[in-house]
Amino acid sequence: MPRAVEYPNGHRPVRRRPAALVAARAPDEAKPGFPVIAVLAPVIAAGVLWAVTGSMLSLVFAALGPVVAIASMADAARQQKRRAKRATATRAAALDELRADIARRHDGERRLAWHRSGSAAEVLASTPGSGWHGAGARAPVLGRGAVASALRVGGSPADDDDRTVLAAAALLEDAPVTVAIDGGLGFVGTPDLARGAARAAVLQLAHASAPGSLEIVVPGAREWTWAAALPHTRGSARLVVTDASCGTSWAGAPALGESCARIAVAPDAGSLPPGLRTVVRIETPGRAVFDRPASPFDRAFAPALVSAREAGEWAVAAAAAAARGGLSADSIPGVVPFEELAQPDVRPFDRTSLAVSVGSGAAGAVELDLVADGIHALVAGTTGSGKSEFLLGWLAALARSRPPELVSFLLVDFKGGAAFEPLRGLPHVAGIVTDLDDVEARRAVESLRAELRHREHVLRDAGAREISALPASVVLPRLVIVVDEFQAMVERFSELAPVIADLAARGRSLGVHLVLAAQRPNGVVREQVTANCGLRVSLRVLDRGDSTAVLGTDAAAALDPERPGRAIVVKSGSAPVEFQAAYAPTAVLERLRATVRGVPARRPWLDPLPTRIAPHECAALAGEGGSAARAHEASGITDGVVFGVVDEPDRQRRSLAVWRPEADGHVLVAGVPGSGRTTTLAAVAAGFEQRHGAGTVVVAGGPRSTESDILHALVVSIDAGVSAPRLLVLDDLDSRYRAWDDEQRQAMLELVGRILRDGRALGVRVAAAISAGGSLPYGLREEFGAFVPLRHASRGDLAHAGGAGELWSADDGPGAGQWRGRRMQVVDAGALPPAPVRAVPPLEVDERPCAVVSATPAPTRPRSAARRDATRSSSSPAATPRTGPRSRSPRATRLSSWAMPTRGRRTGCSRRSSATGGASSCTAGAPSSGRSCASGAFRPCSIPVRTSAGRSRRERSAAGCGPVAAMDDPAPTKWPVQ
Repeated sequence: MPRAVEYPNGHRPVRRRPAALVAARAPDEAKPGFPVIAVLAPVIAAGVLWAVTGSMLSLVFAALGPVVAIASMADAARQQKRRAKRATATRAAALDELRADIARRHDGERRLAWHRSGSAAEVLASTPGSGWHGAGARAPVLGRGAVASALRVGGSPADDDDRTVLAAAALLEDAPVTVAIDGGLGFVGTPDLARGAARAAVLQLAHASAPGSLEIVVPGAREWTWAAALPHTRGSARLVVTDASCGTSWAGAPALGESCARIAVAPDAGSLPPGLRTVVRIETPGRAVFDRPASPFDRAFAPALVSAREAGEWAVAAAAAAARGGLSADSIPGVVPFEELAQPDVRPFDRTSLAVSVGSGAAGAVELDLVADGIHALVAGTTGSGKSEFLLGWLAALARSRPPELVSFLLVDFKGGAAFEPLRGLPHVAGIVTDLDDVEARRAVESLRAELRHREHVLRDAGAREISALPASVVLPRLVIVVDEFQAMVERFSELAPVIADLAARGRSLGVHLVLAAQRPNGVVREQVTANCGLRVSLRVLDRGDSTAVLGTDAAAALDPERPGRAIVVKSGSAPVEFQAAYAPTAVLERLRATVRGVPARRPWLDPLPTRIAPHECAALAGEGGSAARAHEASGITDGVVFGVVDEPDRQRRSLAVWRPEADGHVLVAGVPGSGRTTTLAAVAAGFEQRHGAGTVVVAGGPRSTESDILHALVVSIDAGVSAPRLLVLDDLDSRYRAWDDEQRQAMLELVGRILRDGRALGVRVAAAISAGGSLPYGLREEFGAFVPLRHASRGDLAHAGGAGELWSADDGPGAGQWRGRRMQVVDAGALPPAPVRAVPPLEVDERPCAVVSATPAPTRPRSAARRDATRSSSSPAATPRTGPRSRSPRATRLSSWAMPTRGRRTGCSRRSSATGGASSCTAGAPSSGRSCASGAFRPCSIPVRTSAGRSRRERSAAGCGPVAAMDDPAPTKWPVQ
């Protein structure tokens, strides 16, 4: 099978299905030999028969054999001739069909090649500027002739007919002969013919490349004055033309490269610059051949020639087209003041247009209309190109020409918000969003989707299919969402990309317009988004590929870096237009904010919750995103306790965090230290007390005996069936009783469990807080019906605790948490109220000796003696304290252990009696409560000691003591004793 052959210029045409070669001609059948056996067999048989029978008739059979054999040979020859004739006819028909198929395929290939490549004649016949929104041509058509065909024929040739068909299929006659310009192109021949071919190539390149993307440099000789009118005076790519026939030299010309191509004209090959990849010799007006490289088929072609008059007329028309399109650098102003830019007239309540003037080009003001020009816009520009200033001017023009009832802005800036800060305060601005974190990105997704649902609801209620059909009585402004540094946002938060694509697809009918600005949008903006961006604006970019990706031409890469604000715009189906964007300084924008009036736009994207909320701010914050009636209703809640504000981005509003004790039951708060657990309990307690009155909140705390009495009192009231709203506040419940001994800790937790289980029916509620990851005894956690997770150490810890892991943020401050699966901020209601301390009458002990009840008699004895000696020393200055291990009062006798029943428990007790006897006093308390130091307080008129609450006279008598005191948590100078 023949090998694949490409065009001489390296261009590979579209692959096509290979044609099938007819089967090779079948070889001629061999002529049959003489049938010797068939002739001899009858003769032998006849001889044998004659010998047996002796009949002469049997010899007749000997003659029949040769006759039959000769007849068979004649018939076989006739059949073979007929078959050969039919095979020849079939093969001829198949070859004719194959030739027709090849010709038909060549016709299609030829049409496609001319459509792709064009020609100099087509350029002269077309409208100048019609090809400037393409990517530019790098392979001009030199003429027409035979080139390699992309058609391939399968099979192996069997004869000359097959080889003739293969040769015809490999050549495409009357096709465009193209050559790549990158390696340099030289024309050799008489000056007129060589220049005519060079002019044809230059015109094709100028037709396919917009001014600003290609700079064409020609000799200054008279023969090339026609090119002075070409508008291609600057660009990122250069085409240098040299002509040795008019005395210009190629010395000093820039070297060939990716951004520089060369066309050289010379009378002979020796006068051409070195390094040219392709050299064409123009022999006659109808014949040209390749000198370098040689044509693979050694065939001549008809060159394309253009006269100087034709080229000059086209150049003048191209210059006019460039001026009309604003692509002429000399006709564009360098600075366009914003206030001097005239704006188009706007009809009242006109939702069919967003046309505004954003700058000036060579033909005058340049208008952009997000409704008519493409719904969405794509803006490119490198740092320092004036991209942010262009966006500010565009938005300021919209705000100056239309009220906020017709257009509103949502501004997203990943550079920190400084770009759009001058617009803050305009009633059109629905929100300015700066750097997003993971939580804010999620809020953005939910808010934008909620905005789409809201607009669909408004259109459905009004019976309109799109926003332009809404009556004037329905307020639904077009929403322009401007995202600066779009590539940074998408790279960091990929979950926003599907939302942007959804907005791009549905924005036309819903009145949502995207303006996506990026330094390098190539490869960042999804195809489904760019397909809906009919409006493309590019300021200066660094890479030609970025310009081509946005505009379809690389002209933006050649914009003057010394002129920020210079841009090129391409609208749907129109040629590129260069313009200077209007500049709106800060003073102009300040005056605009002062003069523009209107009802502030509805906010589709609320600000994040504040880090601190005072109680009186709740209703106002909850009203944001909703109606005034909703705020009033929120502030008048009577069936619950308001303790925070909840963020609801999917509903575009905020609401109050309300704990309804009757429905929700007990409430549990969890978080790391510093997350605001106590603040949350304080907010819940303040709201509960405000609803039910003073004295309904009990905070567990203070001395252990106080806390024990609080819990016992609640249990006693529950057992008695007392029904009244009461709130027990327990902070640090998971570690609260950790320092207590096992028996006491278990007893206290049992009391808490009874209150949780039995108190709910009688109006008793518990608000407790635990640390993040803290655990409660089995059965207690399940009693809490409401859960408030605050900040946790990690997303996994939060999810394990029962919170929404996707809402976790390491930057959450005190009081930031969740309520019913949504983010919330707790109200700062102040500190928790102190634990109640009941006044107890003092007990003055005058009797001596006294008894001290202690669970550890041995350590109690020396401490009691030391305390007593210190008391005596302080009361009698003349007294001299004794020292030494046995230094104690003569009246101090041996301590003996005995048991005293207290609250159903057996408590160890040590008794000290005097030698003379007398009344005694007794101190009782829990282990480690300070009982051992109580004896020092038993002196006349000394530190008050409170009587034991709940201990009966019978118990004191059973102890064999007079006064009895119970000590808890002794202080250095005072023991708070009950």
